[in-house]
Amino acid sequence: MNLRQKTLLLTTLPLLGLMAILFGSFSIILQRSYGRLEQQDAQRNLQRVDEALAGDLAQMQSLTEDWAAWNDTYAFVQDRNPDFLESNLSKYALESLRLNAVALVNRDGELVYGTGYDVESRTFSPLPADLAQQLTANSPLTQFPNLAYHHQGIVTVDGQLMVVVVEPILRSDATGPSRGALLMGRYLNADMVDSIALRTRLDLQIHPLDQGKLPDYLLAIVATLDQMMRQGGDRDTTTTLVRPQNADILSGYILWPDIYGAPGMLLEVALPRDIYHQGQVSRHYLGWSLLGSCVAFTGGMLLLLDRVILRRLLGLSQQVQHIGRSSDLSERVQVQGTDELHQLGDRINAMLGELQISNEKLAEEQQKAEQLLLNILPAAIAGELMQTKASIPQHFDEVTILFADIVGFTSLSHHMSPIKLVDLLNQIFSAFDSLAEQLSLEKIKTIGDAYMVAAGLPTLRHDHAAAIAEMALAMQQVATSFQAETGEPLEIRIGINTGVVVAGVIGTKKFIYDLWGDAVNVASRMESSGEPGMIQVTAATYERLKDQYVFEPRGRIAVKGRGEMETYWLRGHRADALFCPLRAIALETPTL
Repeated sequence: MNLRQKTLLLTTLPLLGLMAILFGSFSIILQRSYGRLEQQDAQRNLQRVDEALAGDLAQMQSLTEDWAAWNDTYAFVQDRNPDFLESNLSKYALESLRLNAVALVNRDGELVYGTGYDVESRTFSPLPADLAQQLTANSPLTQFPNLAYHHQGIVTVDGQLMVVVVEPILRSDATGPSRGALLMGRYLNADMVDSIALRTRLDLQIHPLDQGKLPDYLLAIVATLDQMMRQGGDRDTTTTLVRPQNADILSGYILWPDIYGAPGMLLEVALPRDIYHQGQVSRHYLGWSLLGSCVAFTGGMLLLLDRVILRRLLGLSQQVQHIGRSSDLSERVQVQGTDELHQLGDRINAMLGELQISNEKLAEEQQKAEQLLLNILPAAIAGELMQTKASIPQHFDEVTILFADIVGFTSLSHHMSPIKLVDLLNQIFSAFDSLAEQLSLEKIKTIGDAYMVAAGLPTLRHDHAAAIAEMALAMQQVATSFQAETGEPLEIRIGINTGVVVAGVIGTKKFIYDLWGDAVNVASRMESSGEPGMIQVTAATYERLKDQYVFEPRGRIAVKGRGEMETYWLRGHRADALFCPLRAIALETPTL
């Protein structure tokens, strides 16, 4: 046995024992770590399902609140005018709102109106007895500690789960006294479950708890979750539990309380055990890595016989490590000699050169992509998307929205070619875009010859109404300038409103930043019910601008979906108003 063989034997045997100890220790650590990761991932997915269902419930609560705090509903509970039902609770209304039950109860617990509705067959039916029995004068659902209080949750109706919201019936300004309660309900059917599953991209099942058909293992799960809920002390919150089914499937459970705080339904989410399998793969890699390390270490001990090679290799390794730490791909390694190590150094240098070129191209493409995203979305929203890959919808309490429509555009299309017409529209909208940029407004979208812009989002600003007013006046100047330069008849009709909106990004491939809310609909109605060449604003906008601008009362007009509204014509600036910096910006009207 020569010296090299003895060295191999003396280094390999102790090293193999050490590798076995390390493998056992690391395997236990990996198994526990991946187990915790799997539990955390499952809890996050369960939270997503819980938040999705809670979001649907919050949407329905907002809808019910809008109907309950309404003068028409307030009056109907007292005078029971049938016109209210014909105008507001028709088949079309219930179908568009996706409601399966509506009930109005007065303060004495008397059912003023109640109906069920089958969305699939589009037929009315009597209010389910299970709901009617829960709307008596002494029922907890008709009791409200204060006017801002409401009940929401799930109930079982005829063996089916229903999401219900009960709000006190108030005036439109949310003042009392309450005249009773309004209940709106929607079945938690397969379509609603599929919608939640699609949004969360999870395999979801919902099990009612009062049918007595749950398998034994689910009954045990419910008992465990109920005990956890009792120990937690808050029966209005959801409780979760994660259990592995087998080596491939991990099941998560959420116990949702009903509207009274008792266990109402069990949500079951089936999750693939990808993290568990990755942990098993990591254990295999660990074993092979340790074995490979043993072989490499033994070989290294033998290579100590040749110090020249080791030193040169170590020098090369240090140079590569330095380049990696500095991230300077313009540096190069240097290896003396003409053998394989020198060739390796040349190849590393060639690789560094290719990496440098690729890195420069990647940075250039990334800059182009970021600039393209900034051209499509607001800067703050684009930054959020680039950092988190997702944008959370935002609620804004006060935003001013402008809708504008080119009145004479249809007549122009009769005597202009399509290409020239599109070019003309592009000139006009480009001028509007320039105005919006100068006034720091957010252009939302264009639809045909209509233009929509808003102020006060995504960055809050106190002068949002004034900024939109300056935009509207400047847009009139653009239209006037166009008429003077081209001789073409062109007028714009503008509508403005101020109110609460929800804004966010929709889409996964073609992003769009859009607004939702009643304030948006009212602004659109202001434009459509206006007159050519005029700027029509609501009372909400008028109250914010009356000290700075000249207005002419138009009076009360009928607005679709809102009844009669007081509106005003915006005429211009008041002579006695303080100078507004926005006015100076708007005076720099872009030329076509």
